[in-house]
Amino acid sequence: MAKLSKDTVKQEIQELAIGNYKSYPADYEEAPAAVSENIQSLAKGYWDSREFKEVARDERLGIDLEDYKHWTKEAYDAFMEANHQSMN
Repeated sequence: MAKLSKDTVKQEIQELAIGNYKSYPADYEEAPAAVSENIQSLAKGYWDSREFKEVARDERLGIDLEDYKHWTKEAYDAFMEANHQSMN
């Protein structure tokens, strides 16, 4: 198993988020306020659904809900940038 680091967790969360954006595009193409709310809700969902070992990992690495929110937003921005470029 690879060494767990904050960057590894960030990558895992962002991969999950991008999968969600691809699966439910309508949820992320609404008005900016609704999109922001959906992104925050997604991050909170990941946070709330962690298994015990993931909670322990996050505590050990100093990861909190704000990290999950930030990473999920970063993933959204990257996803939208990639989709915008592919449409042009």
